[in-house]
Amino acid sequence: MTAPAARMKKNWGRAFLELGALLGYSTVRYWLAYGEFIEDWQYELTCEDQYTRFFTTEALRFDSNCFSINWTHALAGGLYYQTARANHLTAFESFLMTTGGSLFYEYIGEWREVISVNDMIITSVGGYPLGEAWYQLGKYFHHQTSFFPRVLGFLNPIVEFNQWLDRKKPASKVYDQPGWHGMEIWAGWRRQTVTGREIVDSAVVGFDMQLIHVPEYGKPGVFRRALRDTVFSEMSLDMALRQRLPSDVETRAGLDEDVHFFTRVVGWASYRQEIDELSRGYALSFGLGSAFTYIRRRPVTYDAQSIRVGIDPPPVDPVDFRDKMTAVHIIGPVLDWTSFGRGWKLRSVTDAYLDFAMAGSTAINEYSRLRTIQGLKTTLNYYGYHYALGASFSTRVDLDWRGFRIRGLVSGHIWDSVEGIDRFQADIEDDGNAVDTRVRYLLRASWKMPGAPLRIFAGHEGLRRWGRINDIEDRSFETRTSAGLAFSF
Repeated sequence: MTAPAARMKKNWGRAFLELGALLGYSTVRYWLAYGEFIEDWQYELTCEDQYTRFFTTEALRFDSNCFSINWTHALAGGLYYQTARANHLTAFESFLMTTGGSLFYEYIGEWREVISVNDMIITSVGGYPLGEAWYQLGKYFHHQTSFFPRVLGFLNPIVEFNQWLDRKKPASKVYDQPGWHGMEIWAGWRRQTVTGREIVDSAVVGFDMQLIHVPEYGKPGVFRRALRDTVFSEMSLDMALRQRLPSDVETRAGLDEDVHFFTRVVGWASYRQEIDELSRGYALSFGLGSAFTYIRRRPVTYDAQSIRVGIDPPPVDPVDFRDKMTAVHIIGPVLDWTSFGRGWKLRSVTDAYLDFAMAGSTAINEYSRLRTIQGLKTTLNYYGYHYALGASFSTRVDLDWRGFRIRGLVSGHIWDSVEGIDRFQADIEDDGNAVDTRVRYLLRASWKMPGAPLRIFAGHEGLRRWGRINDIEDRSFETRTSAGLAFSF
């Protein structure tokens, strides 16, 4: 029997050095631009103030920053995570380093500010699914031999840099290829209708990348085992591009109409598979997963980073905030089942999570027409979103048969706002409850062109939103019809 290939040893020293460099850069960059954040300064460099920050709960607050600043803490968490994972630490060890980096930045780097609860959750817990999927994709691309995937490896520069540092070590070449991968880059056209707004046509571009990290997946044989490393990773992005409508004079200029980003990982699972020599059978895994979602419609000009709480006046009633949300799907069960037949494959993925969300309020615009929004939660008043706890679920089914592929998806979310820990809690006149729900469905069909890695696709999608602030409710319905061409690799 051949001895197993040696694996790279954990490089703790280099991991801490790279994390320190990132934290140092972030801290210096923050203080070079300190004048942009003076509304956040609530503490001085005195023993009394810093004792309050470090040793009491008084400074533990949701901050009042705009949506575009707060959601990007997940990107920072993903970068922190890479410095550990790319130095061969486990997913759990990398999560701990990400959490440590977040704590350092909140307590030390931003010593003038409150300890932002939302930033710590989004950086550490959100950084895990984003960072792990990013790491797995970067590692996969790096170890491919064809030109296009190798170029895509540079989408994760930290993995590429550390692989270059380790290039002379034979163990750096060891890589277990995934049992299955599905990767597409696509472009096309989309027509969108939203309740109370004009019909919009736009160009759409995006990618969808999935890896099943079980080498035996889909191969004949009987397997039973517990998997304690990443079992499945996924990352997808779609963007609608168009010039803003003449009627949208209050929205931001540019081409980015809306963005939908999603990433998911399953870090532990019980796996079983039975497939005969004719490739008939099934694969089943049941595990724990985590995910991250970001959605942003073209914002209005007063929903921007340049608007500062307490310095600039809040928007004037009535407002017209556009859809947005960031959700950290913290943890939950994931059931992944595939049925294999002769010439066809049916796969379903069903999951459910506990959530922490920055939820764009569906009811805020209607509320502002009936009552004033002045005195509501700070982020609701200024930016149209609230911090919330809740839950999410989704079911996706993919059927592949003779070059045809059909995908169906249904997902739902419910989020309930958290009261009592606003940064400016003493100034809030109405800390009323806000609730938001989203239900989405998708049906998409595609056909692979013979002899080419291209697929023609068409799809239809619906989104139903409902929201409430105090006793004011509102709802909206949106449909999207799309068609285009996808490149598979």
